[in-house]
Amino acid sequence: MKAAPTLDGRLRIDVESEADALVLMSVIADARQQPEALAEDVGGLMPEEAREDWDEFVLPELRDRFSDQLDRVANAVRTLGEGDSLFIAGDEAEAWFGALNQARLALEARYHFTRDQDADAGAEVRSARIRSHFYQVVQGLILDCLMLK
Repeated sequence: MKAAPTLDGRLRIDVESEADALVLMSVIADARQQPEALAEDVGGLMPEEAREDWDEFVLPELRDRFSDQLDRVANAVRTLGEGDSLFIAGDEAEAWFGALNQARLALEARYHFTRDQDADAGAEVRSARIRSHFYQVVQGLILDCLMLK
């Protein structure tokens, strides 16, 4: 897979194999592992007396926003195959950044990655760690190429 900014201000991701397409589709599956917990975790450091308002007013909107981000990314990757290119425009940057972040947070919550576990980790954990790193790299490209212009 190759990713680079385009001259017209978008980010282009070239899908060079079916494995590349599967990795992009994995963003959705990874992010949806724990959607409720991720939305609730955002308010985790809030004082207890403020939690009731948070739960009533902010949390439903946050869940809807997370869900909308995932839906937008799912629509973009649903039909990708070998040889296809995906273009992310500036108005899609926030949805992509959020979906990738949700996927990374869900993977971290599930596997509790550490540097020491790589040598002893099974294939599932190694695969999850590689996906998480890939998501982080794409987030960096989105941030650099689309969000910090």
